[in-house]
Amino acid sequence: MTENASLQGPSAGSAEWLLEANDISKSYPGVKALKGVDFQIAPGEVVAVVGENGAGKSTLMKILSGAIKPNTGTLLWEGEAIEFSGPLDAQAQGISTIYQELMIIPELSVVENVFLGNLQRRSGILDWKAMRREAREILDRLGMEASVDAKAGELSVAEQQLIEIAKSSRRKSRLLIMDEPTASLSREEVDRLFDLVRSLRNDGIAVILITHHLHEIFEICDRLIVLRDGDYIGAAATADIDEAKLVEMMLGHKVEVDESKHRGVVHQNEIVLEARNLSRPPDLQNVSLTLHRGEVLGIAGLMGAGRTELVRALFGADRISEGDLSINGKLAVVSNPRQALDLGLGLAPEDRKTQGLVLSMPIGTNVTLPFLGGFSGALGLNLRREAKEAEDLCRKLFVKHAGIERPVGTLSGGNQQKVVLAKLVGAGTDIFLLDEPTRGIDIGAKEAIFDLIWDLTAQGKSVIVISSVIEELIRVCDRIVCMHLGKVTESYRRGAFDLNQIMLNAMGKSADADAHGVAR
Repeated sequence: MTENASLQGPSAGSAEWLLEANDISKSYPGVKALKGVDFQIAPGEVVAVVGENGAGKSTLMKILSGAIKPNTGTLLWEGEAIEFSGPLDAQAQGISTIYQELMIIPELSVVENVFLGNLQRRSGILDWKAMRREAREILDRLGMEASVDAKAGELSVAEQQLIEIAKSSRRKSRLLIMDEPTASLSREEVDRLFDLVRSLRNDGIAVILITHHLHEIFEICDRLIVLRDGDYIGAAATADIDEAKLVEMMLGHKVEVDESKHRGVVHQNEIVLEARNLSRPPDLQNVSLTLHRGEVLGIAGLMGAGRTELVRALFGADRISEGDLSINGKLAVVSNPRQALDLGLGLAPEDRKTQGLVLSMPIGTNVTLPFLGGFSGALGLNLRREAKEAEDLCRKLFVKHAGIERPVGTLSGGNQQKVVLAKLVGAGTDIFLLDEPTRGIDIGAKEAIFDLIWDLTAQGKSVIVISSVIEELIRVCDRIVCMHLGKVTESYRRGAFDLNQIMLNAMGKSADADAHGVAR
């Protein structure tokens, strides 16, 4: 298969296609997001749209779902030309979308979010009993245990992701668009989601999947199309292409992963952080761990394991009820994030949209926000020096942008994540707490993130990494701690990493776990 390969299937304009997009272009000030892109999908087909951050994937999905209009090009629905006046118009045709940035209303309950805009009534009265029952049935299929009456804003990002999936799956959709639906899900949760996708496919429902996890494309998708810098590169049946060729199409060149680049196992004995019996029931129960200078420590676990709760407690974002924390051998009181930053701790949170960035503020301002005082002088802020520092950090982390003065909310999800990491690098953090740092990050940037982590540890910094992708932890970490239901179940050192065993321990299946949950 070569670039710009022709697509095998019904002819253009054929009613056998459910949806077609022909010669679609979209421009923004300073950026041409799409340049003459074609796309087709048939009923009962699962098609992946693949490309790096900034390739135009999300822009194309917004056009297909009626959220934005193209500058040029046409859409055909069952062979007939159509123009969507907005997302509700597209939904009326049977198109549902799960966006990468979740559309959850935090103050509403789970069931209210699931039925938002489509409440059920009986004899003119809201039928909450029926809605709770249906919501519970859908969430059970997805493996979500949280109460349907729980406030959505109090749940984890992974649980909120499942609410979005439940919301879309219960609509009478003919086409379901899923933008990074597995970004915060564990392997077990992904399996349940894919079972649902297969069920939808069997019912004749078409599914468009955007994911940076290439193995998921080959596991669940029938076909794929590749975009690069807004251009249509090619299409293929997943049976006719392998990962190496797909990556080459995405990047425009081959990628050689040099496993020898890992700097080897860390043997430094200096403990820079020690947590003893941290408890915050029911999320954390007597968790103890150590972090050494120059070490990358991974935290593995399923949804509800307490991973995010642990790093938030270390950062002072959440109070603990018992236990203590030492930093560089001294007992530390970290009751808020400012104290944590002053002690050299920096957190890249799981939910970058609400906790990591101010979306309406410029990219450069977001980057320098944690260390803005460093640019102050007798005449106020040295804006030129601040801008240069922001530019340098964005360049170092390969942030694609049209100018650091533009709002950070205009960036793709992956580039927003890179800005969050740039903030910590610029703040001079000694201990990095990275919660899902590669969430929404394309394959071309993941190695750069890993290189950055190793560069930091080579400078004597220390890193704790949370990832739902255990293979990524194995790739980047010196040691991996497994958590289950708020407790540490086991820990492994590089050289003894075993994917299956780590997954089992993350599920709570360990006969050798320390009774006190200690991971040394």
